[in-house]
Amino acid sequence: MATGTVEPFAGRAVRAGVISLGAGSAIMAVKFVAFFLTGSTALLADASESIVNVIAGALLTYSLVVARRPADADHPYGHGKAEPLSAMFEGSLILIAASVIVAQAVYQLMIGPDLQRLGVGMALAGGTGVANGLLGLYLLRVARAESSEALRADAVHVLTDTITTAGGILALGLVTLTGYAWIDPVAGLLVAVNVVWAAWRVLRGALRGLLDEADFDLLASIASKLDRVRRDEWSEVHQLRAWSSGAIRHVDLHLVVPRYLTMEQGHVHADEVERTLLDLLGERGDVVVHVDPCLPLHCSGCAQKECPVRSEPLESPAPFTIESITRKGTI
Repeated sequence: MATGTVEPFAGRAVRAGVISLGAGSAIMAVKFVAFFLTGSTALLADASESIVNVIAGALLTYSLVVARRPADADHPYGHGKAEPLSAMFEGSLILIAASVIVAQAVYQLMIGPDLQRLGVGMALAGGTGVANGLLGLYLLRVARAESSEALRADAVHVLTDTITTAGGILALGLVTLTGYAWIDPVAGLLVAVNVVWAAWRVLRGALRGLLDEADFDLLASIASKLDRVRRDEWSEVHQLRAWSSGAIRHVDLHLVVPRYLTMEQGHVHADEVERTLLDLLGERGDVVVHVDPCLPLHCSGCAQKECPVRSEPLESPAPFTIESITRKGTI
């Protein structure tokens, strides 16, 4: 087995989580001021979603620290699942926020909205919208650099919050122009739909991590790399699996080599494959290669030129493709 190195606390990712928590708290406070000044359902929807941002920011920071702890006796595959678990919790909180928004909007439609100081409220909301937009873009950039599902979920949520703010400002602008106060709670309902869509995206991403969904882009890269550096002794590669756990990408596969090789010689080839794949994965990689002896059925596709046990003539070496290297194999 070959493993790359990962710093336990991955400073950049954790720093982004702390920034998200601090900025989210300040933005939430301003949004509630805007709501209390105006009585707007749309702005309440915006402020309610910010409560989720703050809670999620605290959980995010903790999960980033936990996820980057190295593997130990109790967690041999590391702690990466902390990130998608955090994202799952955040997606659930977003759904709760959507429910609050819907309830308030329906209530305001029933009793009739009482709006005031709309100009001040729109100005405050506009400022928080700009701040949220900048924060969301920053989090998204760090999430991509750090391969962090939790940060990506937070970035999506913050950017959705920006859209929520824009919707609230638009609704108050229309109320100001038309005098129709019912536009405000209707806008709140529309915002809730957008919030639910954001929750679904976050939950879907979290499920990919929790269920170890295959990384097909990585599988394609591995197949291409192994095919380019292939040795004549590598008769077959099969049962390749690649998945991500937080920032760590795990790969394991079976390598078929000539059966007349000694155990030591076979592991020399395994070590070469592991080094090749670690170069592809970078620091955050974990590679395991199982060595299998060839069988007569491999002869026609084996490129070994002087083989003392060949039983069939060489036809043509089968290329390494996603389909061939991910199948169960013959051994």
